[in-house]
Amino acid sequence: MPPTLPDLLRPGLDLVFVGINPGETSARHGHYYANPGNAFWRLLSGSPLVSRLVTPEDDLSLAHARPFRIGFTDVVKRVETDSTKITTAEVRASVEAFRARLATARPRAICFTGGRQFDDLYPKMRPRHGWGRQPLDLDGAEVWVIPSTSGRAAAYRGQIAAVLADLARSLGVRSAA
Repeated sequence: MPPTLPDLLRPGLDLVFVGINPGETSARHGHYYANPGNAFWRLLSGSPLVSRLVTPEDDLSLAHARPFRIGFTDVVKRVETDSTKITTAEVRASVEAFRARLATARPRAICFTGGRQFDDLYPKMRPRHGWGRQPLDLDGAEVWVIPSTSGRAAAYRGQIAAVLADLARSLGVRSAA
Protein backbone atom coordinates (compact mmCIF):
# COMPACT_ATOMS: atom_id res chain seq x y z
CA MET A 1 0.00 0.00 0.00
CA PRO A 2 1.33 3.49 -0.81
CA PRO A 3 2.29 5.55 2.25
CA THR A 4 -0.39 8.13 1.33
CA LEU A 5 -2.44 9.52 -1.54
CA PRO A 6 -0.75 12.11 -3.72
CA ASP A 7 -2.25 15.58 -3.74
CA LEU A 8 -4.26 16.22 -6.89
CA LEU A 9 -3.50 19.92 -7.06
CA ARG A 10 -2.39 22.24 -9.84
CA PRO A 11 -2.59 25.97 -10.51
CA GLY A 12 -5.93 27.26 -11.76
CA LEU A 13 -8.27 24.97 -9.85
CA ASP A 14 -11.73 26.26 -9.10
CA LEU A 15 -12.32 23.99 -6.13
CA VAL A 16 -10.33 21.71 -3.83
CA PHE A 17 -12.03 19.08 -1.69
CA VAL A 18 -10.18 18.55 1.60
CA GLY A 19 -10.45 15.38 3.65
CA ILE A 20 -9.04 14.86 7.11
CA ASN A 21 -6.69 12.04 5.97
CA PRO A 22 -6.54 9.26 3.35
CA GLY A 23 -8.25 6.02 4.32
CA GLU A 24 -6.62 2.64 3.74
CA THR A 25 -9.02 1.66 0.93
CA SER A 26 -8.39 4.94 -0.88
CA ALA A 27 -4.61 4.59 -0.52
CA ARG A 28 -4.72 0.99 -1.72
CA HIS A 29 -6.79 1.94 -4.80
CA GLY A 30 -4.86 5.18 -5.36
CA HIS A 31 -8.02 7.33 -5.52
CA TYR A 32 -9.77 9.73 -3.19
CA TYR A 33 -12.98 8.56 -1.44
CA ALA A 34 -12.60 5.05 -2.92
CA ASN A 35 -14.25 3.16 -0.08
CA PRO A 36 -17.55 1.77 -1.44
CA GLY A 37 -19.32 2.89 1.76
CA ASN A 38 -18.37 6.52 1.13
CA ALA A 39 -21.09 8.53 -0.65
CA PHE A 40 -18.77 11.27 -1.94
CA TRP A 41 -18.84 10.33 -5.64
CA ARG A 42 -22.59 9.71 -5.71
CA LEU A 43 -23.23 13.08 -4.09
CA LEU A 44 -20.75 14.91 -6.33
CA SER A 45 -22.28 13.25 -9.41
CA GLY A 46 -25.70 14.58 -8.41
CA SER A 47 -24.43 18.14 -8.01
CA PRO A 48 -24.00 20.96 -10.54
CA LEU A 49 -20.24 20.88 -9.85
CA VAL A 50 -19.73 18.15 -12.47
CA SER A 51 -21.41 17.49 -15.81
CA ARG A 52 -21.49 13.69 -15.69
CA LEU A 53 -21.44 10.65 -13.45
CA VAL A 54 -18.05 10.51 -11.69
CA THR A 55 -16.28 7.74 -9.75
CA PRO A 56 -13.06 7.52 -7.74
CA GLU A 57 -11.17 6.76 -10.97
CA ASP A 58 -12.11 10.27 -12.19
CA ASP A 59 -10.33 12.10 -9.36
CA LEU A 60 -7.26 13.00 -11.45
CA SER A 61 -9.18 14.01 -14.58
CA LEU A 62 -11.42 16.45 -12.68
CA ALA A 63 -8.53 18.92 -12.53
CA HIS A 64 -9.20 19.54 -16.25
CA ALA A 65 -13.00 19.09 -16.26
CA ARG A 66 -15.89 21.46 -16.80
CA PRO A 67 -17.84 23.20 -15.49
CA PHE A 68 -15.22 23.32 -12.73
CA ARG A 69 -11.61 22.20 -12.35
CA ILE A 70 -11.54 20.20 -9.11
CA GLY A 71 -8.58 19.01 -7.03
CA PHE A 72 -8.15 16.90 -3.90
CA THR A 73 -5.98 16.84 -0.80
CA ASP A 74 -6.13 16.02 2.91
CA VAL A 75 -5.09 18.05 5.94
CA VAL A 76 -3.11 15.12 7.37
CA LYS A 77 -1.42 12.85 4.83
CA ARG A 78 -1.12 9.80 7.13
CA VAL A 79 -3.17 6.81 5.98
CA GLU A 80 -5.65 5.72 8.63
CA THR A 81 -9.11 4.26 8.05
CA ASP A 82 -10.42 5.31 11.46
CA SER A 83 -10.10 9.09 11.32
CA THR A 84 -10.79 9.29 15.06
CA LYS A 85 -7.17 8.10 15.44
CA ILE A 86 -6.05 11.39 13.85
CA THR A 87 -5.61 13.70 16.83
CA THR A 88 -6.44 17.39 16.99
CA ALA A 89 -2.75 18.03 17.67
CA GLU A 90 -1.84 16.11 14.49
CA VAL A 91 -4.33 18.16 12.44
CA ARG A 92 -2.99 21.43 13.86
CA ALA A 93 0.63 20.32 13.31
CA SER A 94 -0.22 19.71 9.63
CA VAL A 95 -1.64 23.17 8.95
CA GLU A 96 1.57 24.74 7.57
CA ALA A 97 2.19 21.92 5.08
CA PHE A 98 -1.52 21.84 4.17
CA ARG A 99 -1.62 25.59 3.46
CA ALA A 100 1.60 25.37 1.43
CA ARG A 101 0.05 22.65 -0.75
CA LEU A 102 -3.06 24.77 -1.29
CA ALA A 103 -0.95 27.80 -2.16
CA THR A 104 0.36 26.02 -5.26
CA ALA A 105 -3.18 25.55 -6.58
CA ARG A 106 -4.64 28.92 -5.54
CA PRO A 107 -8.21 27.60 -5.84
CA ARG A 108 -11.26 29.83 -5.87
CA ALA A 109 -12.92 27.67 -3.19
CA ILE A 110 -11.99 25.00 -0.67
CA CYS A 111 -14.52 22.51 0.65
CA PHE A 112 -13.77 20.49 3.77
CA THR A 113 -15.49 17.10 3.51
CA GLY A 114 -16.32 16.93 7.18
CA GLY A 115 -16.54 19.39 10.01
CA ARG A 116 -13.89 17.90 12.23
CA GLN A 117 -10.80 18.97 10.27
CA PHE A 118 -12.20 22.48 9.85
CA ASP A 119 -13.13 22.71 13.53
CA ASP A 120 -9.70 21.45 14.62
CA LEU A 121 -8.00 24.11 12.46
CA TYR A 122 -10.46 26.93 13.30
CA PRO A 123 -11.93 26.22 16.74
CA LYS A 124 -15.26 27.84 17.62
CA MET A 125 -15.59 29.50 14.21
CA ARG A 126 -18.32 27.22 12.84
CA PRO A 127 -21.59 26.85 14.71
CA ARG A 128 -22.58 23.25 15.48
CA HIS A 129 -23.88 21.73 12.24
CA GLY A 130 -23.11 25.02 10.45
CA TRP A 131 -22.64 23.55 6.99
CA GLY A 132 -21.95 25.63 3.91
CA ARG A 133 -19.93 28.82 3.40
CA GLN A 134 -17.77 29.76 6.37
CA PRO A 135 -16.87 33.30 7.52
CA LEU A 136 -13.25 33.23 6.37
CA ASP A 137 -11.11 32.96 3.27
CA LEU A 138 -7.85 31.01 2.91
CA ASP A 139 -5.43 32.90 0.71
CA GLY A 140 -8.34 34.36 -1.25
CA ALA A 141 -10.35 31.13 -1.50
CA GLU A 142 -13.88 30.81 -0.16
CA VAL A 143 -14.12 28.14 2.53
CA TRP A 144 -17.00 25.67 2.65
CA VAL A 145 -17.80 22.71 4.91
CA ILE A 146 -20.04 19.73 4.14
CA PRO A 147 -20.92 16.89 6.48
CA SER A 148 -18.68 13.86 6.17
CA THR A 149 -19.56 11.55 3.27
CA SER A 150 -18.23 8.52 5.16
CA GLY A 151 -20.54 5.57 5.66
CA ARG A 152 -20.20 6.11 9.43
CA ALA A 153 -21.58 9.65 9.18
CA ALA A 154 -24.83 9.21 7.25
CA ALA A 155 -27.01 11.23 9.64
CA TYR A 156 -26.32 14.61 7.97
CA ARG A 157 -25.90 13.36 4.42
CA GLY A 158 -29.20 14.90 3.31
CA GLN A 159 -27.74 18.38 3.75
CA ILE A 160 -24.80 17.83 1.39
CA ALA A 161 -26.70 18.27 -1.90
CA ALA A 162 -27.92 21.74 -0.91
CA VAL A 163 -24.43 22.85 0.15
CA LEU A 164 -22.87 21.57 -3.10
CA ALA A 165 -25.57 23.39 -5.12
CA ASP A 166 -24.86 26.61 -3.17
CA LEU A 167 -21.13 26.13 -3.77
CA ALA A 168 -21.70 25.69 -7.51
CA ARG A 169 -23.82 28.86 -7.60
CA SER A 170 -21.10 30.73 -5.74
CA LEU A 171 -18.59 29.59 -8.34
CA GLY A 172 -20.88 30.67 -11.16
CA VAL A 173 -23.14 27.82 -12.25
CA ARG A 174 -26.89 28.00 -11.96
CA SER A 175 -28.69 25.01 -10.55
CA ALA A 176 -31.03 23.10 -12.87
CA ALA A 177 -33.82 23.50 -10.32
